Amino acid sequence: MKLRLAPATAKFIEAYSRTPSHAVLLTGPEGIGLHTLALHIARTNGTILADVRPESKTTALPSISVDIIRELYIQTKSRLNGLHFVIIDDADTMNHHAQNALLKLLEEPNNSICFVLTTHAVDKLLPTIRSRVQTFVVPRISTLDSKRLLSEYKTLDDVTIQRLLFVADGLPALLNRLTAGDADFKKMSERVQLAMQIVQGTPYRRLVHAISFAGDRQDSIALIETIIMVLRKSLSSQPSSSSVLMIERLLKASEAIRGNGSIKIHLAAAMV
Repeated sequence: MKLRLAPATAKFIEAYSRTPSHAVLLTGPEGIGLHTLALHIARTNGTILADVRPESKTTALPSISVDIIRELYIQTKSRLNGLHFVIIDDADTMNHHAQNALLKLLEEPNNSICFVLTTHAVDKLLPTIRSRVQTFVVPRISTLDSKRLLSEYKTLDDVTIQRLLFVADGLPALLNRLTAGDADFKKMSERVQLAMQIVQGTPYRRLVHAISFAGDRQDSIALIETIIMVLRKSLSSQPSSSSVLMIERLLKASEAIRGNGSIKIHLAAAMV
């Protein structure tokens, strides 16, 4: 599948290839394809030494442990021929100890090593880390490019294309994921329909629908993100102070649930 890039992203990659920086941070909305872009940068300019991604070992959300970051000390200790890249995907899932361990690596640069970090939540990274990386905000691709991407899937009908554009316009990674399998598309479609029912329903009905997701942390966060997406789309055509307030409550709930707070309590607080 062809890599879909906004013009600003293509210019950034071109400039980076001329002068690779010791550490770069890629950020942007969910579904923009940060990990795919990180892999592209690494493979284009050198060799991938490590590709660190969050791991799930308990009922909590996947995270990157301090032990994983400490293992990088051994991998990056010796001088290597050519550039070698360390990718840290969803870097915001590192706890305080892991971020401090990474900070030590960034403060003691090996000229043979380049770091590429990704995150959808820059503010969760330590200011000292943010000050030591070159940050690039990856913009969405255009609606025209989104349609071109979908045109590569010959089996999609017009109705399906419109549904995909509604939830993922400008987000190439999400578009590819939803078109790759019927199960993902069906799950997303059902979530969008539920989000619309929640937005349009009474506080009681919103509460009933949302609490049904209280048993799964990741699913509850995905539902919150979908409701926020629906609300923001409605705001673009019909401004509403109640929608703005609901978005604020949902963002607070998402933050609390990501921090292992009670799913049921925070979902309920966002819905009433």
